[in-house]
Amino acid sequence: MPVVLRSLSDFKKFLRKPGATLQIVQNTFVDRQDEASQAAYRRKGLYEPRTLRAMSKKAAIFDVRGHDTTVWLYWDRGTRHWRFSGDTVTVPLNATLGPPDAVVYRCTLPDTGERRIRRRSAAASNIAEAALPGL
Repeated sequence: MPVVLRSLSDFKKFLRKPGATLQIVQNTFVDRQDEASQAAYRRKGLYEPRTLRAMSKKAAIFDVRGHDTTVWLYWDRGTRHWRFSGDTVTVPLNATLGPPDAVVYRCTLPDTGERRIRRRSAAASNIAEAALPGL
């Protein structure tokens, strides 16, 4: 099922779906940094996939794959400047100095075909266990 986001409401619904993943595809602030700084951001997991841990009315907390850390994304103010297009969300970074920056997130769900195969194989193993008890 393709992800189509048109609003903050769609984005929140997406986040509540099992297996929903958010990943940064562009961060203009980091892109302007030197190579050493960019490498440090990558080591800290900036571009690693994120999955929802918890959500409130004003924010979401994400686990970062491969890292023992969490990341917050707030939407309590300024969301009218967020841009939604297909499976991406562009969030402007409000800084007082320098050019305007933004973070672009790609939103993905697990492949539904893969989930069907897992369900079928689990169902088949349950049937086999029921047909051959004690083996």
